[in-house]
Amino acid sequence: MGMVQEQTPAVPASRRWRWVPVLLGALVLILAVEPVGGVPFYSTPLILGLVYLAAAAVGGRRATLWAPGLVITVWGAAVVAVFSDTISADFTAVAITALGVGATAAALLGRIGFGVDALSVGLSVLFAGLTQLIASLGLGILGYGWFYGVLLGVWVLSDLTGLSPLLRGGAVTRSGRPTTPLR
Repeated sequence: MGMVQEQTPAVPASRRWRWVPVLLGALVLILAVEPVGGVPFYSTPLILGLVYLAAAAVGGRRATLWAPGLVITVWGAAVVAVFSDTISADFTAVAITALGVGATAAALLGRIGFGVDALSVGLSVLFAGLTQLIASLGLGILGYGWFYGVLLGVWVLSDLTGLSPLLRGGAVTRSGRPTTPLR
């Protein structure tokens, strides 16, 4: 009786806007990174990390991309430092140290109220390690910046269209509470 129901969009505005830096990052990776552009390929992890941090900043303190942003940015900076000959050290030692620094920074952000959980930290470290492992096995597609740009684009489209498995709810925690999809 005369009540107006407020409709919420399928994708909240904060989540829609966070994809702007992700799409810009995808374009940079596709067009500017070797072999298409002149930016060295070893810059790819640093670019990815900065993209995640930008998306997290747009999403606010509760955004779920803070941990991936910190872990991948610090790891990416280590990759750039070693491969650009800025530092002369064993790559594995530098990469592991960087992953530890990024994970610690993410945990500290979580302690002061940012959207960080242990799973997002662990998955970020796993992503970095698997990328290095698969690249060491010679899977050629991982050596192109455009590949990572396309992955970012697919991720954005799947999230915005509601097809992303990260948005599906229905699971419950051990205590029986429903889980919430990633935001």
